[in-house]
Amino acid sequence: MSDNNQNGAGSTPPQGQQSITIEEGLSIASQLQAGGRLGEAERIYRQILQADPTQPAALQRLGVLAHLAGQSDVAINLIQTAIANLPDYYAAYNNLGNVYRETDDLAAAVASYQKAVEIKPDYFEAWNNLGLALTLLGRQDEAAAAYRQAVSIQPDFADPHNNLGNILLQQRQYSEAEACYLEAINRRPDFVEAHCNLGAVLKLQGRLEEAINSFRKAIAIHPELADSHNKLGVALQKMGRLDEAEASYRQAITLQPGLAAAHSNLANALEQLGRLEEAIASYRRALEIQPDYAEAAGSLGSVLLRLGKLAEGLAMEQEGFGVIRFDLEQGVSLH
Repeated sequence: MSDNNQNGAGSTPPQGQQSITIEEGLSIASQLQAGGRLGEAERIYRQILQADPTQPAALQRLGVLAHLAGQSDVAINLIQTAIANLPDYYAAYNNLGNVYRETDDLAAAVASYQKAVEIKPDYFEAWNNLGLALTLLGRQDEAAAAYRQAVSIQPDFADPHNNLGNILLQQRQYSEAEACYLEAINRRPDFVEAHCNLGAVLKLQGRLEEAINSFRKAIAIHPELADSHNKLGVALQKMGRLDEAEASYRQAITLQPGLAAAHSNLANALEQLGRLEEAIASYRRALEIQPDYAEAAGSLGSVLLRLGKLAEGLAMEQEGFGVIRFDLEQGVSLH
């Protein structure tokens, strides 16, 4: 979460043997917080608030720490109190928006981010966060506008390039999405998500070797990310490199045993390799993890039918793909 230095600091020192100003106390606590020494930072913020209960920076930073500790209601109260004491505290509005977004109160998150950029129109982090909340609400065009605003203010900010690319990808504007991911990677070469997303859009364009290279770059940066191994497996499988695809899926499952997509993809590769019993076991595992996984259910049904297990196979195909009804006049429809 962001923390701009709108301190409203006075001169009363926090309690302790050393006499320091509130400004100095906030600076020390901020350094401790950035270094992960959250308990020490919290103690200083509380000492500051004993000296000045209305101190906005201490209130909002303590709110951030409360949210990190899972006390989001406390966080909201603290940050709102900070804003009540300093109405133009744009960083507090941004962090309040973050709490709302991460607790799925998206309308409130949008309102908070909008207030932040209303106070500070060049607040590019808040523009990006506004885009994230709007994306989650399905308001894609507004989200894209927010991301574009962020990159127009700060072109070197990698996140909104990547986020804009995600919207363009959903809109099937593949060339434009690719350009956004490349911009993100240019700004941050170790941006794992952008490498993965670039691989996805390259795969959709049929540029499988390039996609594989992108997934491998993501894995080289962050080998423990299961999703990258799973996506690499999909690209390898599309090229017919089934043994390599199987290895990638198994690595994804080792890293994240609950990744249903990797189990289903592994099953599909095993099916293509003719190892049908193993494929059935993998499809069943995917469905144990995600019972409403329609694609896995339908594919399981198809394999069962190949093995002559007609009753269960038809039932699973119906569950996954729907009921097929034949009508001589209207043709075939799925229900």
